[in-house]
Amino acid sequence: MKIVAIILIVIMLFTSCAMPPEGAGTVPEGEELGREYYKINMKKEFEISDTLDAVPEGTGAKVIILIGQSNATGCSLTSYLKTGVGEEKYAEFEAGYDNVLINFFLDNGNNSSGGEFVPVDLGCGAKDGYFGPEVGMAEKISGALLDERVFILKFTMSGYSLNYHWLYDYEPSYIYESFKIFADTYLGYLSSKGYAPSLDAICWMQGESDTTDYKAGKYYDNTVSFVTQLRSDFADYAPERGIFFIDAGISSSPYCEPAYPEINEAKKRFSDDSVLNVYFPTIEAGLTTLYEPESEPDLGHYDALSELSLGRMFADEILGIWGIEG
Repeated sequence: MKIVAIILIVIMLFTSCAMPPEGAGTVPEGEELGREYYKINMKKEFEISDTLDAVPEGTGAKVIILIGQSNATGCSLTSYLKTGVGEEKYAEFEAGYDNVLINFFLDNGNNSSGGEFVPVDLGCGAKDGYFGPEVGMAEKISGALLDERVFILKFTMSGYSLNYHWLYDYEPSYIYESFKIFADTYLGYLSSKGYAPSLDAICWMQGESDTTDYKAGKYYDNTVSFVTQLRSDFADYAPERGIFFIDAGISSSPYCEPAYPEINEAKKRFSDDSVLNVYFPTIEAGLTTLYEPESEPDLGHYDALSELSLGRMFADEILGIWGIEG
């Protein structure tokens, strides 16, 4: 029986949609372990698929960055989405949105757009059959900006913490360094085609892997360091008003125990520091992780309509920044 139990645990780890690699309490915590202890061999070079036409020099381009862990990657099932929204709306999602283009690199290349800007559709999630918040984002943004092109840069690493993997000791670490190269590469590409990119907002869906008491206790200070670094590194693309940081709360999933309240409080506290810092809750908004698939719910990831709502809530905040009603 013990052997069977071990085999089942291994299968769950390898087939789940990117649960935290460290697990609950399996990796010692503390700065004394050193940055190298948490090393990830992240990609440092990114190809460019030159498929965009050149535009007149200085053509404005609205750019959104979407970063985070697995609920940003997209681990929600398209089969339940189809049931929830109906055939007509699902066909719209399948067809994609030609005026909202995405360049994505997920989980160190497990899925990507191959360096190309492509219309947002149902193929931008963790793998075939899964989708992420970009779908709800594109749906609302496309409808509000029918005659304008918007670009999304999506870079995610499922199951990794802000405290050890994006940052270490409040400084950029392996994931952040790879992300910056990714973003610089494709912001530079847009510039080379004649666009003048305006990085209006960075959307952040992360925190589930920081819900031990130790990491949660540092989440506010880590967020301050993280966003300060982001705004400094991408200052050349900032609009005059500055770069908005839009932060979604995490769920009360069993995988977010015990410290999800502390994480969300840290996010809310940071949003109170500046008008450029935006926080919206997901628990109070009714987003769920409890029901899909019905036979064995994936408690770490949003149910399909909740993931769609997550994207729509990001879009509402972005459209508000642009002074547009969704």
